Amino acid sequence: MRRVTLVGDDIKRLPVEHPAQWMKVFLPAPPGRKPEGRAYTIRRYEATAGLMEMDFVLHGDNGPASAWAEKAKVGDVLQLAGPRAGYRVDPAASRHLMVGDATSLPAIAAILEALPPGVTADAFIEVNGTDEEQKLETAASLNVTWLHSGSEPPGTTGQLELAVQGAVLDLSDCQVWVAGESFMVRAVRTYLTVDRLLPSGRLHAAGYWKMGDADHRDRD
Repeated sequence: MRRVTLVGDDIKRLPVEHPAQWMKVFLPAPPGRKPEGRAYTIRRYEATAGLMEMDFVLHGDNGPASAWAEKAKVGDVLQLAGPRAGYRVDPAASRHLMVGDATSLPAIAAILEALPPGVTADAFIEVNGTDEEQKLETAASLNVTWLHSGSEPPGTTGQLELAVQGAVLDLSDCQVWVAGESFMVRAVRTYLTVDRLLPSGRLHAAGYWKMGDADHRDRD
């Protein structure tokens, strides 16, 4: 994963108010070709400085976003549209549960940083290996379970679903965020709402990507 810092006067005026808001990023294209767009979470935003950070997953392939991020340098220009909806932390919730693969790690990290002291947070995150684990900052009491997908894409191994199902979780007064590969998100959402009877109003679930789909993202 590579963190890219974007700066510009227009960034100062963006309505970024909640963690996990996202932008549509349009990548540079050769003359005569339409720029390709991809959705990326805002990892950090500073209005006064006109600064925004985004984390790009490097797939090691020629995908347009991965290839651009691999070679990005000072002076490169991106077009942005947004921001779109994020995650509203419920100040009345005493517990928070976050489940996601590597693509949702920027959102999870931003949400954790927004949590107040005195609450408990459980996070289940799947990345390729230990070298991709990140230090997570939060004022909450945090329990993190890291899962490793090895040679498989994070979010496709079934480990996240099994980890959540096997965990002892108190879902009373709990707000939940689930994001990542679309099939995994649906499976975790079904378990929580059907098997664990979590009210749907306490759950935010978003498929960030889907195996075989070049530009998938669930609607807000």
